Amino acid sequence: METRYEISLNIRTLKGMETYGCFWLGKDERFARSVFGLMQGEDLVFPSAVITIDLIKRENGVPFPLGLRHCSYEQLGCNVKLITKELSKQLNLEGGES
Repeated sequence: METRYEISLNIRTLKGMETYGCFWLGKDERFARSVFGLMQGEDLVFPSAVITIDLIKRENGVPFPLGLRHCSYEQLGCNVKLITKELSKQLNLEGGES
């Protein structure tokens, strides 16, 4: 059984929440939870939230939500920088496996 972790970026549209971006974090759950834990935003998500970020575990392609956070446009920018920085460290400096 293959397990992978990802962070998805979602935005509210007239049709509801739509995923518009995804960061693949690899197979290490501890790393995925660590990155998600560093991200800015609110854990309490209201139905009126415009932007949400999900931490998802995929087992054989089946998604299992592990976390959800609401953030502003400014926080989203900081979070994308953070994800990119942490992935870069994981993949290049530590020889991480994706």
